[in-house]
Amino acid sequence: MPTVSCFDYPGYEQLGNIFNISAAVSIPASARIVACSGQIADNHDPLWGNHAEQFEKSMANIQKSLAAASPHITNPEQLWEGVFYVTSFHVGVLSREEQLQIAEIARKYFGKNKPAWAAICVMALFPPEALVEVQVQAAYSDEKKVEN
Repeated sequence: MPTVSCFDYPGYEQLGNIFNISAAVSIPASARIVACSGQIADNHDPLWGNHAEQFEKSMANIQKSLAAASPHITNPEQLWEGVFYVTSFHVGVLSREEQLQIAEIARKYFGKNKPAWAAICVMALFPPEALVEVQVQAAYSDEKKVEN
């Protein structure tokens, strides 16, 4: 699996540690890139939920998408280690408490990985019940088998 290098500049560390993100990442040219479509919480029971619940369900869907695109990687931690870029869309303005709930969920999935991340507040998503949509890009080696 290629090593994704993470970079911060002085003063970014506090934000980076709260949300488990980096100011920038660098991936080797030999990496296989996987782009994940925007994932929402529309296929879970119970449906939808608040911002944090929808973010969690979206992350679960992203994990399924990454696994489908990389069936040779059977360890979920390795799937998340490859994620180098995240874009999340959130309906409305999120309170600090909601932001911290999302950050806690992100840390759970990303583990030690700190991808670059843009979180964008929007007026609405499709369908209107969706409060959160998340898409990621990941980099993996072309190895046919990755050890667990």
